[in-house]
Amino acid sequence: MQYVSLVFKRRLPWLLLALLPMYSAATPWLPVGDMRAKHSVQWLADRGCLSTPTGTWPLMWAAISAELDAAPAQCRNSTAWRYLTFERNLHQASNARLGVTLQHATREPFFRSFAAAPRSEGEASITIDMHYGNIAFGLNPTYAHNPIDGDETRLDGSYLAGKLGNWVVGAGAIDRWWGPGWHSSTILSNNARPVPGVWVNRASPHPSSWQPASWLGPWNFIAFAGQLENNRHISHAKLVGMRFSFRPAQFIELGASRTLQWGGDGRSTSLSSLGNALIGRDNGQRGPGNDPSNQLAGFDVRLSAPIKQYTLGAYMQMIGEDEAGGMPAKYMQHAGADVASRWGMGEQRFYLEVADTQAGSWFSDNSPGVAYEHSVWRTGYRYKSRNLASTWESDARVVTLGAAHYFANGNDVSATYSYARLNYTNRQRGRATQGTGPLLNVAGDEQKVHLATLAYSVNLLAGRAGRLTLAGQFTDKKITVTNTNHQGQRSWPRAIGMASWEYRFD
Repeated sequence: MQYVSLVFKRRLPWLLLALLPMYSAATPWLPVGDMRAKHSVQWLADRGCLSTPTGTWPLMWAAISAELDAAPAQCRNSTAWRYLTFERNLHQASNARLGVTLQHATREPFFRSFAAAPRSEGEASITIDMHYGNIAFGLNPTYAHNPIDGDETRLDGSYLAGKLGNWVVGAGAIDRWWGPGWHSSTILSNNARPVPGVWVNRASPHPSSWQPASWLGPWNFIAFAGQLENNRHISHAKLVGMRFSFRPAQFIELGASRTLQWGGDGRSTSLSSLGNALIGRDNGQRGPGNDPSNQLAGFDVRLSAPIKQYTLGAYMQMIGEDEAGGMPAKYMQHAGADVASRWGMGEQRFYLEVADTQAGSWFSDNSPGVAYEHSVWRTGYRYKSRNLASTWESDARVVTLGAAHYFANGNDVSATYSYARLNYTNRQRGRATQGTGPLLNVAGDEQKVHLATLAYSVNLLAGRAGRLTLAGQFTDKKITVTNTNHQGQRSWPRAIGMASWEYRFD
């Protein structure tokens, strides 16, 4: 595996230069963090205006650009179509795009959703996206003030990517979101900072021409391999993930996801170890302490129906922390329903989500203290202090109500309310031994919390090229956090204010 790593480090840029022509856009995809874009894509897909699967982000422009141009009049007469078309055209305007983002928060928000939010008390970043023939490149140097993880300088959001046929090969650190949820995902989300690595994914999800697979309809596949941080219980562990999603009919989307932590200092990184991990020879099958990996896997489904000016949706995500008979077991669950409407001069989105991150709580025996934890990889399913999946962490039960209004002029306002029972089994998180492992953002004991968020975004300076977002996060009590490296307790304030300004130069 050392040879494979050298190939990626030394030869990947030259491999990308040899690939076929890239996109006619400075950025090849719609990134995670734009809730208006997520609403717009889902609205058009539910109305039959887009055929692409919508549960795998970032979403490739190649998957939706041609369909936007070919959309019928009833699709074009929507705020969603106009917004996505504007964003697509902005990205296609030139071979290079420059942006500046300034963010401030009175405290890093403890809870996150799909919507972008500051990851420290202050951030300043410059974004450069460009394409030249067959290559797309993005650089996003960022300065973070008083970050919890100690990384004041970052390159999160930077990438190098190229296209080979209908496949994209890339390297970098970009946020991902797997699943149909609006507020959280049970397997992979933007709750933690993006893990740097390499990936390959399908560019356009057009149906297979192979007759036995044609019933799948539009389908997408992605696989990635990343490098976790060094100040973990097992340093330099790898994160590997893959997801397959498809839409056999307009009203249904299905997805299957799998991630695994593998290798690291003191652990085998041989091909046979990786092979055992990929075929699922875990859970003590090779003796105590000899598991080749720590895995999560499961399924998600979304059903939708357009009714006059409304679209209705229902979805569920089930992710297993264990395995039985070759299939995931001890599931964590995430389910919800949403309604999109068109009132006045804009569009609205309402949703109700329920999450339970105790393994086995709905469909098998309860397994407290299991979700996102492992006896070998004791820092757990986390990166840079935060869970890679659920913002609620393990053993939590949460109900969330969300509402958003998207004005026709590009402004929007949103609000959410959540009732959360955090760590309701009162278990220790991150089984790191004393003095090792990073300082984690996890609830140290059971806490019942009421949480509300409000956000307002307005176009400011040069139309939609400049954008100001003001947001607040409020709880009825301080969130108490027990440090898993035995350094005592911290607490989060009841009110957090956030402001973000972005300007994208033509």
